[in-house]
Amino acid sequence: MTMKFLRGLMQKIENLNRTLYYISSLAILLSAFILTYEVIVRYVLRVPTIWEIESSVYLTVMATYLGAAYGLKDGAHINIDMITRLLPKGFTEKLSLVTSTIALVFCLLLAWKGWVMWWEATAKGWRSESLWGPPLTVPYFFLPLGMTLLSLQYVVLISGLITERGEKSHGS
Repeated sequence: MTMKFLRGLMQKIENLNRTLYYISSLAILLSAFILTYEVIVRYVLRVPTIWEIESSVYLTVMATYLGAAYGLKDGAHINIDMITRLLPKGFTEKLSLVTSTIALVFCLLLAWKGWVMWWEATAKGWRSESLWGPPLTVPYFFLPLGMTLLSLQYVVLISGLITERGEKSHGS
């Protein structure tokens, strides 16, 4: 019963990350569209703008953090394996478990500090110092949310690595 629940939960985490990956893709497209609009309006029509660059940066930040967990699931993160290819497979699997655990701790720490920063920005009503001046609670939300989701995806990855090791040691 517990394993079935955990598998279902892991599947829900992966589905959520897949959905956020598509949202991140749309955010990048929207950011590109906004920047193109800004170039046309500013340099062709000679109309000054105040919101395009900042909104594009916020959309790119959103896409980066919300898409990170799916990138981990899909194996799309940068992986320097020149040396680990030369190591024995058993050692590489243990190394992957150790590095994933370290990465999980880092992501949890970043998520925790990010939530604290987001709450402070929200509670104190922080705003951008630009002419546009949007509330910072929105862009500050993406870092802790993304790191929380990345942490959950690391838990899924680590549990998969542990399960694989257990199956190999039992000869399944």
